[in-house]
Amino acid sequence: MKETLFALLLEDAPRDAELLREFLIDEGYDVRLDIVECERDYVERITNGKYNIIYADFTLPGFTGQEALNYSLKICPDTPFICISGTIGEDRAVELVKLGATDYVLKNRMERLSFVTRRALDASRHLEKFRKSEIEAKTNRNLLQAVINNALDPIYIKDTDGKYLLFNTAAERLTGKKKADIIGKNDFAVLNSKDAQKITEDDRRVFDGNSPISYEESLLFDDGKVHFFHTIKYPIYDEQGNLTGLSGISRDITEKKFIEEELVRAKEKAEEGDRLKSAFLQNISHEIRTPMNAIIGFSRLLKDPDTDREKSVAYAEIISNSSEQLLSIITDIISISTIEAGQERVVIKPCDIGDIFEALNTKLSLLAKKKGLTFNSEISLPVDGRKILSDNNKITRILVNIIGNAIKFTKKGHVKYGCQLQGAMLEFYVEDTGVGISEEKFEDIFKRFRQANTDIAGNYGGSGLGLTIAKAYVSLLGGKIWLKSVMEKGTTFFFTIPYEQSPVSVESQAVKISNAKLMTVSNVSILIAEDEESNYLLLKEFLKDYDINLIWARNGEEAINICRDRKEIFLVIMDIKMPVIDGLRATRDIKRLRPELPVIAYTAYSSDADVKKAMSCGCCGFMSKPISKDQLCKIVMEHLRG
Repeated sequence: MKETLFALLLEDAPRDAELLREFLIDEGYDVRLDIVECERDYVERITNGKYNIIYADFTLPGFTGQEALNYSLKICPDTPFICISGTIGEDRAVELVKLGATDYVLKNRMERLSFVTRRALDASRHLEKFRKSEIEAKTNRNLLQAVINNALDPIYIKDTDGKYLLFNTAAERLTGKKKADIIGKNDFAVLNSKDAQKITEDDRRVFDGNSPISYEESLLFDDGKVHFFHTIKYPIYDEQGNLTGLSGISRDITEKKFIEEELVRAKEKAEEGDRLKSAFLQNISHEIRTPMNAIIGFSRLLKDPDTDREKSVAYAEIISNSSEQLLSIITDIISISTIEAGQERVVIKPCDIGDIFEALNTKLSLLAKKKGLTFNSEISLPVDGRKILSDNNKITRILVNIIGNAIKFTKKGHVKYGCQLQGAMLEFYVEDTGVGISEEKFEDIFKRFRQANTDIAGNYGGSGLGLTIAKAYVSLLGGKIWLKSVMEKGTTFFFTIPYEQSPVSVESQAVKISNAKLMTVSNVSILIAEDEESNYLLLKEFLKDYDINLIWARNGEEAINICRDRKEIFLVIMDIKMPVIDGLRATRDIKRLRPELPVIAYTAYSSDADVKKAMSCGCCGFMSKPISKDQLCKIVMEHLRG
């Protein structure tokens, strides 16, 4: 049988009122809910009506929950008063409880309504029983004890010496002490000496002031756990008005305190994240605009008819270097996004450590030379032990990021890197004689955006993402990364990856491309499927040394039709993102028509997932934009030879 609940709700939002009704009905109450919106109606209802409970929103036009509480305490003090609001925080709500409200519920945590309501009704019933039995309690102490022991919160009574006269069941459960062992003793028998002394001083405040006190306290119990309480203590007088002791009730608010602390930590973390993101965005804007300024500026100078050949070559070199810098920044941003989204995948295949180091030397030695640094490498592995199974791209990227930082932060001296076998792991190191890193920042430098929050970004530039990406890649490969550093003397980074020799011989894929025509082949064509004319013209310029007919398809539908009708096509270079029909669908259709025709994906998409998707559609190769002339010519030559 449902419990009938006569409730009054002070609320001006119909939707919130209906939500409260539904919560109470769902909890099994037969709800008789009266709803008022203004002060006049509220006072009239609580004056003339009888309710089990009052719910009140805190903020209404011309009337507040605190004013409603004051009326309730004056007119119907025994009726539980629950503050329900979405505009005040928990601190303000707790203040209302201290002023006399029974409890509170925030609108974003309405699931507490059932618990709060039941506890309020339970307390109200006990209070009603207590008052009805006040006269009888003088001759029937057992009844009073039963009422107190059924309360949910610890209740106790002490004499003026601080000795316990009453200790209810809830207090026994909380402290783990039996009342038989506590009655007649003071708090030093219940708590540790520090907490007992603190409570004794609080009791003295009640006795000296002859008035109630309300406060929050934390106590350490025998189970080693700290509990937080909201405690209220009242002085007790005999019939002649003499002070005889005090009564106290303590509500356990430990869970609420933990939630508050978690919210504070989450808020601080979010604020720190916002600060770091803002600093990062400011820094990355600078890092992107700097090379873009050079690219745009020198591109315009190249169009000047008065620019001589020597200056044109110099300008072109600046544009190329600035483009590489811009591409590196964009690649870092994309990488950190895929890492955080959990979309980075390891592609294990045969690779050669010697080839990786040779490519790194070619790429980075000139940069070190420009700064006057000694730059060298060593591989402490036999030649036949340098061919391993791992992810070539990720190893290269890790080393590029760490070595690039070493060169950037080293003004004089050397940068050296290498690898050696340590048990089942291959250990790499990068050593420099640069500015060094203080030990307290060893962990921070691997966190994203961290450089953006220091002076380093302003002095040296960079996105501050390189080491974050390096650490993530090392973890994906199954290794670990660490460092040693001395300020103003230098830093050495170390990282490991599992060492597994490749059973397959890995041949160097380097292909020398001359400026002369590489091969003359008659009656063959390459289809370039690309919707951007500038990209098509670039590939056409790259392939001008081939005596090959180039056919341009501006969308996927054209590419399918051309491959069906033109049998002389021996290779398709397919952009993935195109109008009408995209490159992936076009590749599937072309492979159904001509299974033997090789299709190379050519796209700005560059993640491992994009590569896998392209291969699953029938592509036999993948080129990520931007591509160099040598890369394109190598692929074309391989297929011409085939």
